[in-house]
Amino acid sequence: VLEREIKHPLIDPLEAAVVDSVLGKKDGKFFFMHDKLQETAYSMMKPEERCLHHNLYGQALAFVVVREKDDRYLLIAATQINFGGPQAVIDDNQALSVANLNLDAGKKAMSTSDFYSAHRYFNHGILYLRSGHWNKQYDVSLELFNFAAACALMNAEHERLKMLTGEVILHAKCFEDKFRAICISINLLFWSSKLPEAIQLVNSNLSSLGEELPVAVSQSAIHYQLDHTKTLLAGLSDETLLNYPAMSISSKIMAMELFSQQFMNYTFTGDCNAMPIIPLKMVQTSLTYGMSPLSGVGFALFGNYLALAKGEVEEGYRYVKIALSLMKRMPSIAHDSEIMYYSAHTRIRVEPIQSANEHYIVSHRGAMASGAVRFAFACSFVYDNNSFWAGKKLDLVVNSIKETMKQMIFYKNLVVLGLLRPIYRLSLRLTGQSDVHQRDDLTNIFGETYKEGEGISSKLPLVMLTECFAKFYEGLVFREVDKARDSVQQYLSIQSLTTANMNNSGRELDDGGLITKGTECKDWIEKLVVSASTWNFQN
Repeated sequence: VLEREIKHPLIDPLEAAVVDSVLGKKDGKFFFMHDKLQETAYSMMKPEERCLHHNLYGQALAFVVVREKDDRYLLIAATQINFGGPQAVIDDNQALSVANLNLDAGKKAMSTSDFYSAHRYFNHGILYLRSGHWNKQYDVSLELFNFAAACALMNAEHERLKMLTGEVILHAKCFEDKFRAICISINLLFWSSKLPEAIQLVNSNLSSLGEELPVAVSQSAIHYQLDHTKTLLAGLSDETLLNYPAMSISSKIMAMELFSQQFMNYTFTGDCNAMPIIPLKMVQTSLTYGMSPLSGVGFALFGNYLALAKGEVEEGYRYVKIALSLMKRMPSIAHDSEIMYYSAHTRIRVEPIQSANEHYIVSHRGAMASGAVRFAFACSFVYDNNSFWAGKKLDLVVNSIKETMKQMIFYKNLVVLGLLRPIYRLSLRLTGQSDVHQRDDLTNIFGETYKEGEGISSKLPLVMLTECFAKFYEGLVFREVDKARDSVQQYLSIQSLTTANMNNSGRELDDGGLITKGTECKDWIEKLVVSASTWNFQN
């Protein structure tokens, strides 16, 4: 193809090089017999000549891509032109054409989950933009910077990411054009355990969209919103909900995403009074303005609230299944993993935990393939945590947690790292392994360094509650009564301050209550021994 386009012989000289043993040939493909031969041949050309040749070959292949509407040569064309560099282009028009070519190449690489290559193409595309590009080539500039930022987030290139999002926020012409960069900024604050700042940023942007979340939420307000939501849903069949009109108002679509981000923030601050309002708002917004890809998230969260908080398991499970059906009707690379993640919470209560827990693995893989790293990490944590409490073999649990923690350190996600440490330490002790030393060099995305257990646990109630519960269980298993008692007291103290609802919030058990609960658990275990399938214990 290339030989035909540039009207210059290429195959014959290569065949001659094969005869001279400089090149080899296998299955119709040429290759150098040694790296040194390649380096020597390449160095025999002047740098400016190499640039021009790369540009010539890339431009010829790019012309084929455009003329024949065939992107088979797209990545090769972009790569060759990028080898030539911006200095090889002849004018501003060609530079813009190459920037667009790199944009298309980056999108193609992203479609195959190759985020490193995609980031490279987007960055090269930015290099071809000329001075004043935010005014003269606004659309391509916005796309290149936004896609490059998405890849930088996926690749944990945080300094580059902050520069890219900063440029978008500075130069974008409207709120909608800034929105992707704003969402990434919220995510970075969350990972760095800066929850108050993340919550404030969400609320300020919701205000810009004409939406408000109440600062203080009473039980009466929750009951009112719940009754209102149920009234809106009354009489609507599953089929009616699945065939609902699509949401078209951009401000409402963006508000739905901010609602979802705020729910995750509230989860880690332990503000369970405010949490139910969000799924109710998301469902109400969907019923009023139409369904969006995030409506599935709203229905999954609503189903979880009914099943797990209100005890309406059957009705809650119904809405979780509706959420998954909405996901199939309105697929979204960005949000499918989020719907699967939240839906699994109720499925674990209804389906056998050993099999239902695998939904988190499926969601994790989908999230990593699509670049939705926020929920990929959440899935990893919940999967590891559930595996431990479901009785999975401890050596497998330890290995899985190790891999997840390595990933969290790479991405500087101190929140999930802090959540995993208590279960990891407990698993090590149960398997007779030595404890891990506390690290004092944990650095967040903003360059702030913490000692393990200080910069994270002291800020996030959910992390502290997880640690207390793990210590309580450890005390029971190893008959360390003082540790168990102190952990319970600390757990209840944190719970009362944060309104966190991990295990029946607000219900205090005296000694008699604990004995009663213990007797009930013993009876259930005896029934399980008789009735359960051995399959439940094989994983």
